[in-house]
Amino acid sequence: MKTITENNLSWVDIEKPTQKDLAWLKNNFNIHTIVLDELIPSSQREKVEYFDNYLFLAMYVPVFHQKKKTTRPIEHDILITENHLITVHNETIEPLKDFFKKCEEGPDLKSKYFSSTTGHLFYWLSEELLNFAERQLVHIGKNINQAEDKMFKGRERDLIREISTIKRDILDFRIAIRPLNRIFNSLTNRGIKFWPEKSDNLKIYFNDLISDYERIWSEIDNYTDTINALEDTNTNILSNKTSTIIRTFTILSFITFPAMLTAAILQTNSADLWVIAAVILSTTTFMWIYFKTKKWL
Repeated sequence: MKTITENNLSWVDIEKPTQKDLAWLKNNFNIHTIVLDELIPSSQREKVEYFDNYLFLAMYVPVFHQKKKTTRPIEHDILITENHLITVHNETIEPLKDFFKKCEEGPDLKSKYFSSTTGHLFYWLSEELLNFAERQLVHIGKNINQAEDKMFKGRERDLIREISTIKRDILDFRIAIRPLNRIFNSLTNRGIKFWPEKSDNLKIYFNDLISDYERIWSEIDNYTDTINALEDTNTNILSNKTSTIIRTFTILSFITFPAMLTAAILQTNSADLWVIAAVILSTTTFMWIYFKTKKWL
């Protein structure tokens, strides 16, 4: 458990909560048992719940898994009281570490983040999470650009798996980030009543979170459209190549069939070898010129 306190506001960060931590939450903040039960293990779905003296939020952070080449959501739960913002999570979350470090090493930032209410502190913490999520999109854009470069270098078959991996990554990112829309909208419309004296001011802050979320969602939408277009293009290129190969073999079959038939007939009649060769060559040449004239070759 780590704690930062400033201007009568406290941020408590609990990683890998234990029963002792839950008892501390119950004794100090009168957190309902049902809520505590959702902290160990995690609740497995996003939520915003309003109580008389606190708010409970279950949110996700999209984190790219380098080895598996996909994004997975990491849950972190937030309890907000009048003077405390408490984050609870079972795994290390990079943006929370970064935010804690900024508060410890930057007195000016710390004073800024803890200057008003826990609602404002939640805003600054959420901004850190959204900025982290946006940085997670960089690798998706890079992978799409690399796939596009390979597409016209004769590696279309290799790209089938690569494009599928990118699409899975985008889908997992969307699943992780989508719940934030409902959470931020709920706080903007209803949650601001938890801080009645600052509700008008907080509504501006929460609307800003919605705008930042929509910017990220728009970016991931663009990536979705781009990778779908690349997949269609790659499929068309493969289809054209396959059609060309099939057409070539079909034409070669038509070219060689008359020659083979002629040779079989002449052999049956015991014709001279040179006569057979001449007939085969002339027949093949005629068919080749005919197909060229028709622009089938």
